[in-house]
Amino acid sequence: MHRTMRPTRRAASTLGGAPVAGGFGASDAGRSWTQDYTLTVDPRTTVLDCLLLIKRTQDPTLAFRYSCGHGMCGSDAVAINGTPSLLCKTTVQQAAQTAKPATPSFRRTAGAQTAAAAVPTATSVGTSTTATTPASSADTPVIDLAPIAAFSVQRDLIADIDPMLDQIRALQPYLQARGDLAMTADGKVNVFEYLQSPEQLAKFEQLTTCIACGVCEASCPVFVGGDAFVGPAALVNQIRFIDDSRDGAASERLAAISESDGLPACQSVRACGLNCPQGIDVGEVIWQFIQGVQTRKQEG
Repeated sequence: MHRTMRPTRRAASTLGGAPVAGGFGASDAGRSWTQDYTLTVDPRTTVLDCLLLIKRTQDPTLAFRYSCGHGMCGSDAVAINGTPSLLCKTTVQQAAQTAKPATPSFRRTAGAQTAAAAVPTATSVGTSTTATTPASSADTPVIDLAPIAAFSVQRDLIADIDPMLDQIRALQPYLQARGDLAMTADGKVNVFEYLQSPEQLAKFEQLTTCIACGVCEASCPVFVGGDAFVGPAALVNQIRFIDDSRDGAASERLAAISESDGLPACQSVRACGLNCPQGIDVGEVIWQFIQGVQTRKQEG
């Protein structure tokens, strides 16, 4: 396991350099080394379960984030063999398909000073349901795990995704109804006025399944590259409300994401939708929305 201990910048400033997360303080920033864990598990085991097993039986100091364990919370996004993915939705068999063969040599690395230091976990696993496969076998896959790109590393596999969540919150990610009540002829509130047609719902329904895991942001070369860009997660969140017929703040939302760091900063690479655990084609959604905005401008 290539492992880095790195405190968050926030922790270093608020705690005055006091030790955080297992005794590593600000002076340890950038420390990293190679640490391999070997497991023999059923190929249907999730990578998250592998890490939990390592934490219980081999290394209680191993740090990673998870919550529901069923792909609903989005808290356990990491890079698996370089690809942003959820630990709980990726099985050993799936990860092994993109893994490199294990090498018998012992690997050790020096500390790196990059913003997203490599912190992969090399977990060698057997390919059968029994423990007969030797852990040192040359064909045993090595699954590399690292924090998702574009975010600062807090420790091991934990990345600080607060900047993404803050950006989403800043754009008011909640329905803003128009406020006027539709009335019937006899002066009563017409509750049926607020029903949506299947066509209206279809425009944004899939976007409501976004779990803000950060996978799209870690897949976006513009966002990862550090350019001034709010990121695909924030854009998709706002498109969800703009396309909602019940929302009355569409003009304000469109103006907000039309700033230079919003829609204009998107280069339509479309890598953001390649690994979405919810199956949202993020890049296509943003591209189609941009095309729609341009068409309306030309017609109006």
